[in-house]
Amino acid sequence: MSVPVLTRNGIKIWWDKVGSGSPLLIIQGLGYPSDASWRIIPELATRHTVVFFDNRGAGRSDVPAGTWTIETMAADAAAVLEAAEVGPAHIAGFSMGGLIAQELALSRPDLALSLVLGCTSPGGRSAIPLTAEVAEQFTDWGDLPAQEAAWRASRVCYSESTTKDEIEADIEVRMKVAADRRGYVNQLKAVAEFKGVADRISAWTRPTLVVHGDSDLIVPVANAERIREVIPHCEVVIHEGAGHILMTDARDELVAAMLEFMERADAGTAQMAAASASES
Repeated sequence: MSVPVLTRNGIKIWWDKVGSGSPLLIIQGLGYPSDASWRIIPELATRHTVVFFDNRGAGRSDVPAGTWTIETMAADAAAVLEAAEVGPAHIAGFSMGGLIAQELALSRPDLALSLVLGCTSPGGRSAIPLTAEVAEQFTDWGDLPAQEAAWRASRVCYSESTTKDEIEADIEVRMKVAADRRGYVNQLKAVAEFKGVADRISAWTRPTLVVHGDSDLIVPVANAERIREVIPHCEVVIHEGAGHILMTDARDELVAAMLEFMERADAGTAQMAAASASES
């Protein structure tokens, strides 16, 4: 069985899809392959056609020379949806993926039914950054093996109540498709240079769900309120005791919130289509 790969401007982007139902695109965060969604995809795929891909610089996708931007990765995501031939989709982005999702919704609204923004921010100057103490966990890695670096980062990525076995399972999955250091750095630069969406996102009027952990040290939970300030109609769900890795720290609650939200969004889309048909 051939693995779906698209080539965009000479860059290979790996993607795949599973399940059936209204389409859902999942966009992962900094340095993470799409495999990091392993805890949530199976249940989501019982009701949705779930499309997932490796951002350039991560997983099985190419690590092109030079630097790139959030806008570039949003264009990659759009190309994945077009290659998957599923039509407009619910767009779920986590952490850096949330920035990509917002940019995708603005640049290609024809491809977006709704937004699910997990553990993310509006980007740019509107974002509330992590503290210097937390940032230190991601510096001076030097030549640390990827697995050791992942364990070091886990100190601030997960809730204090997350078990070692849960973290180990996540790291084991990610290490099968370990991040490229150059790709990680280039993705980080893209996040740092992104000017954000605060001055543009008010044009977005479709359903939006914001999900965040109240113990998130990487993207502080106050960023959820920042998103509400620029997308006033959004729904906000805060998961108590969850850290940055919502897919592990609040897996059941996250999946339930996403499924319920997308069911309502799909119903609203169907009603709008019916109303439009009756008027024509």
